[in-house]
Amino acid sequence: MTLPPETAPGTDAEVKEITVVAAELGTGVGTALGTAEATGGDRQTGRRVQRTINFDSEVLERARAAATYLAAYEPLAGVRSLADIVNPAVEEYVGELEEKFNGGLPFRPVHRMPPGRPARRA
Repeated sequence: MTLPPETAPGTDAEVKEITVVAAELGTGVGTALGTAEATGGDRQTGRRVQRTINFDSEVLERARAAATYLAAYEPLAGVRSLADIVNPAVEEYVGELEEKFNGGLPFRPVHRMPPGRPARRA
């Protein structure tokens, strides 16, 4: 049995920042900041945009290892890149949020997502 290719060397950082190519999910994910394009509208499958997001270090390493291994050794898994793991996971989670907090409907479109994390409400 051939061993999977090595992943990037580990670091002590708690959070790693990477740029991923995310398919437009109609949820605000994948819309470039500062653009006038609204999110939450018609879904355009296959349209990809680049976004920089932060991952917990352990989650990122596990996802990268899975994507690398599956792309090299398990073609039937349908995973060729990290985006093939990230896009379905985000789409599923956004669907859960829509169901739980918005009656199963898409959230209203936004034209610009504020940078950073919102302040905590008391």
